[in-house]
Amino acid sequence: MKRFFSGLRKKAIPTAVKDDDRFGTGLWRHNRDRFIRAVDRYYTTAVALHESRDSGGSAISGTASGAISGTASAGSSDGSVTAAPAKDPIDVIVDGTHRLNALVDVVDDLTATLHARHPVTGQVVPGPTRQAVGDSPELLTKASSKVGEAVLAASMARADESSGRSIDSSAEATVRFITDAEELLGRAREILAKVEAQ
Repeated sequence: MKRFFSGLRKKAIPTAVKDDDRFGTGLWRHNRDRFIRAVDRYYTTAVALHESRDSGGSAISGTASGAISGTASAGSSDGSVTAAPAKDPIDVIVDGTHRLNALVDVVDDLTATLHARHPVTGQVVPGPTRQAVGDSPELLTKASSKVGEAVLAASMARADESSGRSIDSSAEATVRFITDAEELLGRAREILAKVEAQ
C-alpha cells in the first residue's frame, strides 16, 4: 500500500536549499509552499481513508456508502448501451492525489519561471512586476484555496465514512474543487505564456 502512494509523497516534500535558488524566498516561494502543504494534507487524508477501507476499519463498505455515478456509458457487443460501473467514492478521493500530484509540477514550473523572470523578495508584487505578471499571484492563491477546500471535503468524507454515512457528495466535492484548481492554474499558465513571449 505504501508503495502505491510513495511516489506522490516524494514530490510533495520540499527540499529547502535548492528551492531557495529555484523559487526564491518571497511571494512566489510562499505561493508554491502553500499549494504543496494543501496537497500534502489532501494526500494524508486520502491515504487514511484508503487504508481504513483496506484494513476493514471502515464502518461501511464502498458499496454500502454509495458510489459516484455519472461515468461514461459503455457499448456492449450486441450494440446496446450499458452504464459503466460507478466508482467507489474512496477511489474517487484517492484519484484526486494523482491529479494534484500533476498540479504540483505545474505550480513548480509557474513559480520557478515567475521567480526567474520577475524575482520578488517580499510578499508584495511591485508595480512594474504587477503589470507584467497580471493576475498570476491571485490565481496561484485561489488554486491553493481550492485544494484546501478539497482537503475539507475529503476530511468530511473521512468523518462521515467512520460514522456510517454516505460520502458520495464529499467525494464529488473533491473532484469539483480539484477541477477548479486546474482551471485557475491553466489561466495562470496562459498569462505566463504571454509574459514569456514578450
